[in-house]
Amino acid sequence: MVLIKFFVRLTCLINNNKIVMSMFQRITTYFEEGGNENTEETINATIKALKELEIKKVVVASTSGDSGVKVAESLKNFDIKVIVVGHQYGFTTPPQKFKTENLKRLKELGAEVYLGSDVLTNSIRQRERLGHSSLSIITQILSTLKLKVNIEIVLKATDAGLLSPGERCVSLAGSHSGLDTSVVFDANQTANILEIKMREIIAIPITREKANATYMQNRK
Repeated sequence: MVLIKFFVRLTCLINNNKIVMSMFQRITTYFEEGGNENTEETINATIKALKELEIKKVVVASTSGDSGVKVAESLKNFDIKVIVVGHQYGFTTPPQKFKTENLKRLKELGAEVYLGSDVLTNSIRQRERLGHSSLSIITQILSTLKLKVNIEIVLKATDAGLLSPGERCVSLAGSHSGLDTSVVFDANQTANILEIKMREIIAIPITREKANATYMQNRK
């Protein structure tokens, strides 16, 4: 089930001693539960928002490249740059799960692929040996807000020079597989993580309990 809510922004301007109100409405899609089954609806909601907001770059989290190909295929007739961000080498077993055939197809579609360091994830992995850091605390908070991966891939893409600081983009991520979260950001680098700005939420799950439970079960 998909829940729809209007996002409304009001701006107050003082003009000749009078308060002038300006506003716009945007639709946010809420999924009752996160998961791969929300991928198509998330992409569709994103395409609609891209047209309305005239944003020219999309960043997609994709471990195997499957989700990245789906987004790139959906946007192949649009003047929009797709940046697919996977895990760094050595994060998974085998060391890299990004499929060779997906890498080839993404290049054919004109998409960029980046498999650099997982800047936020590594801060959590390092806690056992190095203890808490400011970055690991920020990462834990972002995980609680269900925005950690969306922000991490924007940071990685900016660090790689695929986005410019301050450039507006849409970030797509999912609950361990597929896509269910779509957010508009003004990009920034990892060194300036506190300067990254979230502008709008296009789609997001209300909970990821089932997806998290399935993921943890498969890891055993």
